[in-house]
Amino acid sequence: MPSGDSRGIATGAPVFYECPACGRLSAHADFRDAKGKACEMCRAHGDAPMRTFPNDRLRRLDERIRSYHVAGDHEIVVILAAAFLEAILEDILDRILIARGADTEIRKVVMGGQRSISMRIGRVFPALAGTEFEEAAAELGYREFPRRWRSLRSARNAFIHDSPFHGVRESLDRQMAHEAMTLLDQAYHLFVLMNNRFAVRPRPAR
Repeated sequence: MPSGDSRGIATGAPVFYECPACGRLSAHADFRDAKGKACEMCRAHGDAPMRTFPNDRLRRLDERIRSYHVAGDHEIVVILAAAFLEAILEDILDRILIARGADTEIRKVVMGGQRSISMRIGRVFPALAGTEFEEAAAELGYREFPRRWRSLRSARNAFIHDSPFHGVRESLDRQMAHEAMTLLDQAYHLFVLMNNRFAVRPRPAR
């Protein structure tokens, strides 16, 4: 796990390893070795090509966001972190669809038909997981995460969209950027827990 700075923000993204057999995500680096630690879910060993979470694309974006945070570019941090959280949610929803046996075309239809983040949280997630996003987060130890994430999205939207129907936000300050980074760090662990709760594939019968 990357170490944090004096304000509790990690210096980099964590690394989780995906079991190629069941899709469970684990922080154990020795799981990469076929002779190392077995998957805690299906007992398979890491003897097949293994993906990491977050993937290289998200890891590069994470590095960019953290560099903006160090530079004090608060507005860019909030905007990119909000987009990053939405990308992680999309990844988890896709994993749940795969675990349910959905092929590429079905996944395109489901995700393409519900593009807004509120619809994906409010409709797609409950339909796939059988529980509300807020309830799942609370059960996994992140009760306040959904509310704080909504507040972050609202601040981002008020800053970007000059709408007469909603309050306009003139700036995104240091405190909001710090909140964005805190949520970014928490999101990795929450979504890994959600993956392991809802997206792990059943072990094939022998």
